[in-house]
Amino acid sequence: MTDPGAGSTISRVYVYVDGFNFYGATKGTKAYPFGWCDWRLTAENYCGPSRQVRKVKYFTSRITDQDEARRERQTLHLKAMATIAEIIYGRFVPREQRCGNCGQFKQFAREKMTDTNIAIHMVLDAAANRYDEAFLVTADMDLVPAVQMVTDPKHFRTPRKVTVLVPPYADTSREFRETMDDLSNSVRIIDLRVTNLVRFPHDLAGKLGHDFPEHWAEGSTGPPIKNLSPRRDRSGSHNRP
Repeated sequence: MTDPGAGSTISRVYVYVDGFNFYGATKGTKAYPFGWCDWRLTAENYCGPSRQVRKVKYFTSRITDQDEARRERQTLHLKAMATIAEIIYGRFVPREQRCGNCGQFKQFAREKMTDTNIAIHMVLDAAANRYDEAFLVTADMDLVPAVQMVTDPKHFRTPRKVTVLVPPYADTSREFRETMDDLSNSVRIIDLRVTNLVRFPHDLAGKLGHDFPEHWAEGSTGPPIKNLSPRRDRSGSHNRP
């Protein structure tokens, strides 16, 4: 895209955020409060003058927790996210697992559809020529095929570029990084730095009709211990419990 005002070529950026993957990586760390993240402003920190964020898509699922307070906090989180992003939902599916020691069954929930949703949106948006470069916030190996497809000249006359923004403290596999490195001509992989993460304003919660949860404040490392999280296949639980 040519910017008539500057006379320079500007790369159109779409941002795809794997919400649970970020939460799973940062829970229990000093990056936890940055789940209250303005992903548009954060992505702009990695753009420079040659890129422009055109859209943010945030992928998540509504929690199935019976705790009303936790559901209310997620509602706040999603309301804030909706001010800067399109939200695409997967869903939680109930599961049970038998304990190998006592034989009792433990009930939990796994998030489904999010990886597929991200992959579909990345490919369809590329096919519709909506972006020149995708910013993908994840450390999930399951999204590698989508990255490979949109960067492959066999599939796209103009292959897209992808910047993979790895969440802080993410436990990435060697295979994940090696595969991305093999695509180095079209893919750059960057470890997100806490100093580059931009939080929503504290008073946004009040403007959205909610109290700001104390454990979302900077310096927190996670939710109250009494709150146990449902599990996701690889990377975590629900958003902002």
